[in-house]
Amino acid sequence: MGRFFPRVICTVFAAGLLLISGSNAGQEQQKRKKKTVRNDVLNFDGGIVFETDGSLSEQTCFRVTGRVTAPEFFDKFERIDTEQGTEYRSGQTIVKEFPEEVHVSFLVFDLPCANQMQPGPRRYLTMDMMKSLRFQFYWKRGIDLRRIENLKQVSATAEPIEPYNTEIKEELPKRFRWFIDFTVPSGGVPLTDRLVLIIRAPDDRRVARVAARL
Repeated sequence: MGRFFPRVICTVFAAGLLLISGSNAGQEQQKRKKKTVRNDVLNFDGGIVFETDGSLSEQTCFRVTGRVTAPEFFDKFERIDTEQGTEYRSGQTIVKEFPEEVHVSFLVFDLPCANQMQPGPRRYLTMDMMKSLRFQFYWKRGIDLRRIENLKQVSATAEPIEPYNTEIKEELPKRFRWFIDFTVPSGGVPLTDRLVLIIRAPDDRRVARVAARL
């Protein structure tokens, strides 16, 4: 009898330790769960960057790289994804729509086509080719495309690319980089919409397409 009593006390004491330990473990687990809940933040400070490749033929291919900007709007601009949804912030201000207009600037330059990794026939973009292209802009929501009509082309310039071998410069075809700028109306457009650029050839064939999205 004298031996049984201490064992009971020890058993109760051990059970109490297990309960305390289990409680502490549960609290630690909850703390860890709270710590693992985080926000996914995407930084768009300076604007929305986009890039795509296009082709006029099997011998003429190009790359388009550009940016969508607006004065001050994209300063410290962030997209924050949480379990509750998506939030956009320009600095400390929560925003839901684009500003009245955005500026779309992009660069077009020659790029070897997929079948031109080996030496072979190649045609570089010319002034006439570029002048024949049509640049169309759309707002995309889901699968719906809405054509933007009242946009304005601000500028289009060509910058010569100097060849590496200057000794035979006169024998080589002239190459250029093409800088193009548009102003696109965007007042009232939700930030969840995508701005789509489609480039078309004179025969209405689509030669490039790219979407700028937040």
